This record gives sequence, structure tokens and C-alpha cells, in this order.
Amino acid sequence: MANRAAAIKQADAKRLFKAALDAGFGAAKITLHPDGRIEATASFSEAAVNTNGGNTWDDVLK
Repeated sequence: MANRAAAIKQADAKRLFKAALDAGFGAAKITLHPDGRIEATASFSEAAVNTNGGNTWDDVLK
């Protein structure tokens, strides 16, 4: 398996989460889609982070 550049760098993700929390949101989520899109969402409710009801790694490990 070849090494490839990350879709989003850890520092950028940390900045996004920090900005969302500083703006008053209760939770933030980053979704990396297979087609290369990066989706960032924020909500006032902490329960909205895990909307699929399972472990977040379940989709990655399929």
C-alpha cells in the first residue's frame, strides 16, 4: 500500500474543532468522503456527534 498525503492535516482538524467550540457549539464533526469531499458540521447538542448509533471506526474498517 502506497503512502499518500492526508486528506486533512491534524493541525487543521484541531483548528476547526477549536473554532467550533470557541463559537459556542457543543460538538463538531469532520466527515471525509471517498470522493475527496471534506464535510465539517457543528451543532449545539453533544448528542449529535454520533448520529449513526455505532462506533465511528465501523465504516472505516469495512
